[in-house]
Amino acid sequence: MASNSVRQVPLLTLLLVACLVGFSFIPEQFWSEYELKPIRLFSSIEKNSKPVLPENPALIADVSEEKEPDSVTVAPKVITKDSGLVASVPCPKGQTCIEDYDSTGQGLKQIMKALAEEAQHKPVRIAFFGDSFIEGDMLCGDFRDTLQALFGGKGVGYVPVTSPVANFRVTIRHQFKNFKTYSVQEKTPGGPPLGVSGYSFVPEGNNVVNFKTAAPYGPSHFERVRLFYRANQNSRVTYTLGKNAEQSDSLAGQGYLTEHDLHTSGDQIRMSFGGSLALYGLSFESDHGVYVDNFSMRGNSGWGLLGVSESMYQQFNKLQHYKLVILQYGLNVIQPNTTQLGWYVPKMMAAIERIKRGFPEASILIIGVSDRSMKQEDNYISFPSIPYLIAAQRKMSQKTGVTFWNLWEAMGGEGSMVKYVNAGLANKDYTHMKYAGGRKIARLLTRAFLFEKKKYDQNRTAGTTPWALHKRPGTENASHSDASLTVRNTATKRDLSGRKPESVFR
Repeated sequence: MASNSVRQVPLLTLLLVACLVGFSFIPEQFWSEYELKPIRLFSSIEKNSKPVLPENPALIADVSEEKEPDSVTVAPKVITKDSGLVASVPCPKGQTCIEDYDSTGQGLKQIMKALAEEAQHKPVRIAFFGDSFIEGDMLCGDFRDTLQALFGGKGVGYVPVTSPVANFRVTIRHQFKNFKTYSVQEKTPGGPPLGVSGYSFVPEGNNVVNFKTAAPYGPSHFERVRLFYRANQNSRVTYTLGKNAEQSDSLAGQGYLTEHDLHTSGDQIRMSFGGSLALYGLSFESDHGVYVDNFSMRGNSGWGLLGVSESMYQQFNKLQHYKLVILQYGLNVIQPNTTQLGWYVPKMMAAIERIKRGFPEASILIIGVSDRSMKQEDNYISFPSIPYLIAAQRKMSQKTGVTFWNLWEAMGGEGSMVKYVNAGLANKDYTHMKYAGGRKIARLLTRAFLFEKKKYDQNRTAGTTPWALHKRPGTENASHSDASLTVRNTATKRDLSGRKPESVFR
């Protein structure tokens, strides 16, 4: 006769409740590498515990006693030619400008100089590292499109051999099968060295990867394709360009990062590989203009940058010569009431320093965390912890001497994610953007970026030291001075709802 299990139900229920209560007390840093919703078993009856921000929150373990800036947006530093004194360039009203913490006030000199002098005859590359906020070419795609409209370029730049968001990305069509993936998050022992994106891929039997243009979201055809790989012995790649006959090339085994260059005018490339090599990605480009390489990895707090060796960054940079590196992280760091960040900041600063050494030719821009909301009673409110992380990211920028852009402020600050969701610009997880929201964020970033470019151009025209303060009457809100602001028609680009995108220059 079967035993009656009803008596066990209260015991199992009590055990389940005990586990949930126990999980709610686990320190936030334990989950720092994972994007999980916090367990708040008694959230409906909890008192609002929103912390009151002190005037100078001690966010960093070795924080100095120097006073924090009074304003959220700090005017960029500028060196005058004659006296060498530092002056302030006013930020246009209603705009969140880039804050420059370089000791010379020239934190963006490398990228601005390259745009002015190189983009018309050679590629100028930007590496955009981030978490799930930019995956699927969200934000990056529109940022890239606008820069290419102004400075030239055709192609999406770097794409990994495989991707968990290949079906989600609309700027290029991407299919693949039979590749083993290694990443900074998997931490699989014995794998090949990880590439610049934090991934490496090993081809298995009957492997194939296919890339196709994604008009109207991208170029109508590929002009140049560069393959990045590492092999200790010779191998081969077999490929088909468009409708042409199948071809086969040798891949030299040199024991270090190598590129293989293909020139094509087709709208599709299909590739398969022999064994004994590690693959990283391909770059789709032309012979000049601007390229924004999207290195997104969901769940990454920024510490993942330390999972790639400094040598590998340097090897990629030797082939790519990046002029700007953007670091967008933070969503996987904070929980609603995170106020102590001493466990996070030292490693993130080490990651920034590794990036600086790996890309010595590049300017560095840190993007502050975006708004993120949680449900409290019947409403959604911003995480009370966000200002703490913003202050920590600004302090890290100061200590490492790089530039900083306050995305949270640019979005509208507290409560802005709720507004984005209500406007159909963000998902109802109150964390991630839709493509329309990514376009809006890209417009805000581009405005800030082009304001810096305008200042650089004014100083070059005036014949002064870069970034010197020579304001012309009425130029505080002037348009970009180096190129026409007429952007190509993007009425059909990435607007899945059918609405016409707004100009970034409005």
